[in-house]
Amino acid sequence: MVHPHHRGQGRTGQLSWRHWTTPQPQQVGTWPNGAARYEPSGVAVWSSPVVDRETGTIYVGTGQNYTGAAGDTDSVLALDARNGNVRWRSQEVFPDTFTVACGIPGADAYCPSKANGTDHDWDFGASANVFSIGNRRVIGIGQKNGIYHVYDALTGAKVWDRAVVADPNTKGGSSGIQWGTSYDGTRLYVATWFANPGTLYALDPATGAVLWQTESPADGCQWGGAAANPELCQRAFTPAVTATRGLVYEGGADGKMRVFSATTGAVLWQYDVVRDFTTVNGVPGHGTALSGGGGAVVADGMLYVQAAYYPQYPSNAGGVLLAFSLP
Repeated sequence: MVHPHHRGQGRTGQLSWRHWTTPQPQQVGTWPNGAARYEPSGVAVWSSPVVDRETGTIYVGTGQNYTGAAGDTDSVLALDARNGNVRWRSQEVFPDTFTVACGIPGADAYCPSKANGTDHDWDFGASANVFSIGNRRVIGIGQKNGIYHVYDALTGAKVWDRAVVADPNTKGGSSGIQWGTSYDGTRLYVATWFANPGTLYALDPATGAVLWQTESPADGCQWGGAAANPELCQRAFTPAVTATRGLVYEGGADGKMRVFSATTGAVLWQYDVVRDFTTVNGVPGHGTALSGGGGAVVADGMLYVQAAYYPQYPSNAGGVLLAFSLP
């Protein structure tokens, strides 16, 4: 339970506590262009923390370093909600130092980690799921190397792992679990991004066994707005997965929003968002790939999705927030 004193601070915006994911950076030289070089840097928190009110614990995943190797990189942290103290941590990859320069040909001088093969980009960009296996409280979280991890929520002991990509050791995190996952009380739902193709999985929460899997449809780039730009289109599931009783909601880089059967993985409904829209605020809008960072929101008989993410299909208009009525 969150302490009443901290509920009061929530009303004022007063800082209650802070947890640093890296030590203080120090200058360690200069870059080839003469700019000062500091280490460590990065270890960003990409996704929303998850609060378990029953235990007063905050669970959060962290990113990789941009320079250096120190800090809580590629880790899952369990923090005391009252004071930010670390109850436990699990670091899954060390070291991992990666920036965009690591993927640019000819930019090796700005990616020192490439020389020793630690330029992974295998951070945690997803929020955690808190659930129970029998009487045991656990948390699960997906990683950009394509592994879904489940830990004992109180101790951090590993319960099980499940790799949902063919080669979790592939450099770069774009093939793995990019954003969030979902739990509906019966199954876990996990999607992969550029995994050739991206695939939606239903996992047994007790064991991690794959109950069903559905690839991004092979014809997704052949119809709708994406068909006009096949060089941009990808069979990839981008956003966090959303689930309600009997249904799973997931969008794709092919510009299709889809609803799947929670029991079989069959596609029950799909809608192409790569088109012009007349918006309620009178600004021209054009849908593009379904957005990352947050999945579909289902509330009060409505489905809300953002169509404004990479790849950006050509248009002079901006992305859109779409609202669908549910039967």
